[in-house]
Amino acid sequence: MTDHYSDGTYRWWHLSRPSPELLAALGDGWLPPRGRALDVGCGLGVEAGHLAAAGWQVTGIDLSQVALARAAAGQGGAAFVRADARQLPFHRHCFDAALDRGCFHYLGPRDRLRYADELRRVLRPGARLLLRASLRAAGVRNDIDESVIGRTFAAWQIEHTQRAAVPSDTRQLEVILARLSTRPA
Repeated sequence: MTDHYSDGTYRWWHLSRPSPELLAALGDGWLPPRGRALDVGCGLGVEAGHLAAAGWQVTGIDLSQVALARAAAGQGGAAFVRADARQLPFHRHCFDAALDRGCFHYLGPRDRLRYADELRRVLRPGARLLLRASLRAAGVRNDIDESVIGRTFAAWQIEHTQRAAVPSDTRQLEVILARLSTRPA
């Protein structure tokens, strides 16, 4: 498997500042001012670094060792771990929030429920997930739409979804932004 952080492909989706949706979720109080957060598919750790600087205890996960090394070197205050989102190496109910700017839309249909179940396992009841699901994976239109998000997260509370064009450092990306929470116990 090609590591897109080694070959430079990551520049297509990378944003070297916190995403508008993260800033909005913090600014309007949907995400609390601090807690324990998991950044799924953290890449170079920009979001994890921003949350850590704001007082969160943050762990970023990614499959790319190159991305994790660069994130650890450039984003103080956050921890970075090589892990698969479908089999998370964390205890049950240990995070207050999770964010995903670039992982979900790369999962095949069979892996999506496992992903949602794993996140629900590590998030405490009532915890939040800020999800950005791109309508393209590797530049190709995928099957992601609102119904896919609804089916995948049927055991969650889907608070808001919207289609948007969001920036990367090099282009605008067509995405679905979703705010979800785990159901209280």
